[in-house]
Amino acid sequence: MDFLKKTRRAILPAYQKYYSRLHELKFIFFELTHDCNLTCLHCGSDCVKGSGKEHLKQDDVLGVLKDIKGKYNSRKISVCLSGGEPLCYPDVFRLGRKIYELEFPWGMVTNGFAWNEKKIRMAKQSGMHSITVSLDGLEDTHEWLRGRRSSFNRAVNTIRLLLADRFWQAMDVITCVNSRNIDQLDGLYDLVKNLGLENWRFFIISPIGRATQVPELFLNKEQYHRLLNRILEFRSRGEINVALSESGYLGPQWELSVRNQYYFCRAGINIAGIMVNGDILACPNIDRRFAQGNIHKDTFTYVWENEYEKFRDRSWMKKGVCASCSEWKLCRGNSLHTWDLDENRPKICHYRDFGLDYPGGDGH
Repeated sequence: MDFLKKTRRAILPAYQKYYSRLHELKFIFFELTHDCNLTCLHCGSDCVKGSGKEHLKQDDVLGVLKDIKGKYNSRKISVCLSGGEPLCYPDVFRLGRKIYELEFPWGMVTNGFAWNEKKIRMAKQSGMHSITVSLDGLEDTHEWLRGRRSSFNRAVNTIRLLLADRFWQAMDVITCVNSRNIDQLDGLYDLVKNLGLENWRFFIISPIGRATQVPELFLNKEQYHRLLNRILEFRSRGEINVALSESGYLGPQWELSVRNQYYFCRAGINIAGIMVNGDILACPNIDRRFAQGNIHKDTFTYVWENEYEKFRDRSWMKKGVCASCSEWKLCRGNSLHTWDLDENRPKICHYRDFGLDYPGGDGH
């Protein structure tokens, strides 16, 4: 391990403790809707076309943001609109414009299916700051995962449209790596490079939501190591900013090799989520039983300042397999969205389950 890695590893526990106590709000996610134009196998919210569930009202979104703006600097807090698919939400760009007028940088995570030149113009006029588009393999594997024909070509076209009109401040593509597309990463690299993409993130699918019913979505140990090594090789080319997304602690051999920052689950520390029913969470992917309040009866900023302690002091997670782990101070129970409240343990431990705890971190 080189000097930089050793130094950052040594100071990480103090860094995490400091920022947990500071708990500066940096990102807030709004789950606008459960409606979606796709039926993705890995959906954590079980979203479908015409879900029949009520949307999160625009006035509720704006009410939360006005409350936040009254106490914090809105220009330093990013708003992410999610779902479901944000473009299935009525007048999403009108909402975006109002968020922009409140001086919050805002963006969305989209499957890329419903975009066209008109939508690009609307996004531009709304002041959209950032966007993430999902691209989950080449045509066969992307459409298998997303559950709809033409979804691959539409996502690729959306990426082209966005790259042709760079009104946004930040854009990336994110890929869900699974057992079907693990062998397509080189072909996918060539595609995104030829499109002119600059930022590309990978993550693996966690055993939550609909994903628990589809074993093919999950990588085995050998496949996970192949993923890490492909990311390492892609990064060495210096052509695209490639990184593994925050998806679990990787141990001393891989941290800072496949992403630029040391693992740090910021759910409830710098990140908050508002669910479609108004529940206040630490991030949109965690167990809904972690709700700390509801915007229909609670003031968000009060909850943020007074009800998030269990996310900032995670000593309660040091139990079972985590209690005697040598990496506890850096991992702190792994990503919160993987925590099983019934079993009191992480559903997946990247460090141990994928053999990253072996000497050399290669699983052998």
